[in-house]
Amino acid sequence: MDRPLDGPRRREYVVEMVTLPPRSLVGTGWKRSLAAVIAGGIIALASAFAQSYPAEASVYTEEQPDGRVLFLAENGGIVPAWITVTIEDAVNVRADVDLPLSVAVPAGEDRLDLFSLSPVRSTGSRSYRYSYTVGMGDPSTAAHQDDYLYLFPYGHGEKHRVTQGHNGDFSHFGENQYALDFDLDEGAAVHAAREGLVVRVKEDSRVGGPTARYAPYGNVIMIAHDDGSFGNYVHLQYGGALVNVGDRVEAGDLIGYSGSTGLASGPHLHFDVRIPRREGGMRSIPVRFRGPAGEAVSPAEGDVFYAVHPGKPPFEVVFGSDLRLEDFAGHSAPVGESRRIEFRAEQNDLTFAVFVGNGFPYALDTTIRFALQGMTIDSPQPIRLEIPARTEVFVTLLRADPEASQWQYAPTVEYRRVE
Repeated sequence: MDRPLDGPRRREYVVEMVTLPPRSLVGTGWKRSLAAVIAGGIIALASAFAQSYPAEASVYTEEQPDGRVLFLAENGGIVPAWITVTIEDAVNVRADVDLPLSVAVPAGEDRLDLFSLSPVRSTGSRSYRYSYTVGMGDPSTAAHQDDYLYLFPYGHGEKHRVTQGHNGDFSHFGENQYALDFDLDEGAAVHAAREGLVVRVKEDSRVGGPTARYAPYGNVIMIAHDDGSFGNYVHLQYGGALVNVGDRVEAGDLIGYSGSTGLASGPHLHFDVRIPRREGGMRSIPVRFRGPAGEAVSPAEGDVFYAVHPGKPPFEVVFGSDLRLEDFAGHSAPVGESRRIEFRAEQNDLTFAVFVGNGFPYALDTTIRFALQGMTIDSPQPIRLEIPARTEVFVTLLRADPEASQWQYAPTVEYRRVE
């Protein structure tokens, strides 16, 4: 029990420690390679797989009575696939097209003629190796609609911070160069940023961690847009998809729940828009988002943004960076008699409003100081307050540095009973 004596009393409190939300790293692409050797009419095949995004397109061959080998493609998916076929170590065979050959295979195609290999000489053995890559989408027709304004991928009226932006030095390079990480908690609602067709759902993983070995375990929703681009939503929680492949969604629809699966040290949402490449795989591209007044917004790391869904009711927009000490002037609220001094904080983005409650049945003169890590304070120190009995008052505003890896504040208070 705290009881002020005749002299001042001193108490130390560690009130808050916050670790920044994690970064993400997600890869895309899928590759299958086949080696074939023709000798005495026997074809031996070997296959190898890499990366975690499946593609439903493939290349297969048919031997013809005249000695030719037909190369064909099929695509059991619901969006086009881009296939590149390469022939290597060819002996006594030649193709009827220039190689390597890249071509779009339409969705649902079961027999697309690609090319044929013919014997150069009717005698002698023939051999070759072939491999192919498969990418989702058609880079020959994909053309992003650059004036489209995406919705932020969370609920209407919610705001979240960009914890890693474009060219982030942790993981946003290569194909993830223009990705964005948002500080969504575990189980937070994820909404479609743009209308489109759901083409990829993975929600069976419970595994996540901070090293590369966890990368294949990220739960994902991928949505194809009408201009040939794709929206990529990553790190969803186990069972966290509310859509299925083949579903058509509208911008703002609830599609799943955020998590920390895959290469992630904690819950957040990785979002990017990507387009297919002729060289295979995809690359992310910069896009703009809809701001509160319908204006175009280009997010930057550390910024906080509200999601505004068209047709939804208006809401009050309040950013922590706009708060000032005078906004809390005169704050007074009753507290129960605890015979303690207690601090609490209200967080608004990266701003913390700190309050102190006097649980004694008499007024106190107090002197308060803050030890800070990764934070700044709006008030000069020390802060001297007279706090009425059983009353809470406002103390100050603390601002977290978005570049710091950890935020911590620890107040100490000296207090004396007011006679």
